[in-house]
Amino acid sequence: MPKHDYIFVDESGDAASKLDPVSGELLSSSYYVAAALHLCDDAFRDLNRHVAAFRYYSGLNRELKIHPQREEFARLLDPIRASMEAGKNIWASVVYVDKLRYNGSYLKPGGRRPPSPVRFRNYMLRRLLEHHFRKYPLQSNQYDLILDRIDLTREETENLWQYISGNRNIPTPLHITHAASIYVEGLQVVHHIANGYKDVVDNGRVPPELTFVNSRDLTTRQYV
Repeated sequence: MPKHDYIFVDESGDAASKLDPVSGELLSSSYYVAAALHLCDDAFRDLNRHVAAFRYYSGLNRELKIHPQREEFARLLDPIRASMEAGKNIWASVVYVDKLRYNGSYLKPGGRRPPSPVRFRNYMLRRLLEHHFRKYPLQSNQYDLILDRIDLTREETENLWQYISGNRNIPTPLHITHAASIYVEGLQVVHHIANGYKDVVDNGRVPPELTFVNSRDLTTRQYV
């Protein structure tokens, strides 16, 4: 039985909605995506072996930034899907919004709550974890939450901890860690899951290599 769970989280798109005051054109991204990659301690060997082999054969030794339409994108994510389908204690979830149609909390003036990029990120993280844990509960009694977000102040980090640990629908993490994806392979993989969902927001079609992801459109599914 696994002794520890780990959940890596990354986002794609900015946490704001900026409009041109004259044309009304959206100046920020048209979407926001938050993704989670959930592994147990016994699954790390398979993940690390796969990413190491991928780096060796592709020649990509820097931080991985692969466009979803490149062949390497499928080569990176298809084995993750295969590991999940083989029951190797690895799962993934995504929540996303179309910002032009979204009128929920913390994004736009006139929404349910005033605009705040930090609070919007925290809110979407909460919704992501709630969505994920409904389908994929912890396999051990503890987990670490690892975020690809290194620009929070100490006060903002403490507020995030209180926000997550005070939610009865989310298990309280043992640690919340902020890391740069360049040296954490789990964050590099979840980055590509988040990035791959940009096109899903626009056209609704999920790429074959991402069909294993437990996804939910939150554009019109709004809560406090």
